[in-house]
Amino acid sequence: MNRVKTFAKYALWIILFWIFSDILIYYGINSTYKKINSKNELPSSITVTRAEATKVNGRINGTIFNSENADLSGKYIKIDLYSSLGNLLGTDYLEIGTLRPNETKSFETYFKIQDVATYDISISDQKEETVSEDLFIPEDLPEAGILLLLTYMLFF
Repeated sequence: MNRVKTFAKYALWIILFWIFSDILIYYGINSTYKKINSKNELPSSITVTRAEATKVNGRINGTIFNSENADLSGKYIKIDLYSSLGNLLGTDYLEIGTLRPNETKSFETYFKIQDVATYDISISDQKEETVSEDLFIPEDLPEAGILLLLTYMLFF
């Protein structure tokens, strides 16, 4: 019976250490994000809720509102990322899809581009071919997967 208690204590310590290290990693990674600003004025239909970047990657989240005056269905949200010197570092296109009048849709993009200082968001009728597609993390990768990926990159 003594061995079972000892094993249970070790298992409990390992689980507590795992939870503690996950909390530290989460806050450690998120504390490195700094706010980045828009280079130009955003279109009236787009609201950015979070635009942050670290030295090597970043994320932009927001919403798009389709007013009765505009038809945004089938168009793209174009996101340009710039360095502090104003050099274009990368471009991403997010498909808006079907958006009825007076409907709001959220969007998010994650990127792995170094030294991003500002961004510019516009609405585009078509998606242009870009060479920076591999610099953006796929949208279907959940936030937990990104944290796991970043943790793996830090330690291995």
